[in-house]
Amino acid sequence: MKTITLLIFKLLLDAGVVVPMNQTNDGRELYTLFPNANSVALEGIGLTIIDAQEEGTYYDADEKWAFLYLDESMRLQELPTDDTSRAVMFDHCYKGEILNWIQTLEFSYNEEFSDEPVKAE
Repeated sequence: MKTITLLIFKLLLDAGVVVPMNQTNDGRELYTLFPNANSVALEGIGLTIIDAQEEGTYYDADEKWAFLYLDESMRLQELPTDDTSRAVMFDHCYKGEILNWIQTLEFSYNEEFSDEPVKAE
């Protein structure tokens, strides 16, 4: 069965929240993450998770996870447009670090994070 984490990764790439750096380190692709860049993208991801849960097409689509994204979208919408936290970015990220952020919405540099999503038990 497919994982919603990879779908979200692709959606974030399309929305410009995740941007390839066109560089590698130790054979792994590097990315830049703009976690506060696009509230509309995060809202769309929350709704996509809800749809996927209803359809049963992704084993890890969870309503709780969807509301995490919807809440984050609302938080970003309430930030003033001149708020400096909107400019936050994380450079030289491995895909695994971004997959972890997708699952937690808390970023951490850790090269031990796998570039493949972990299946739910």
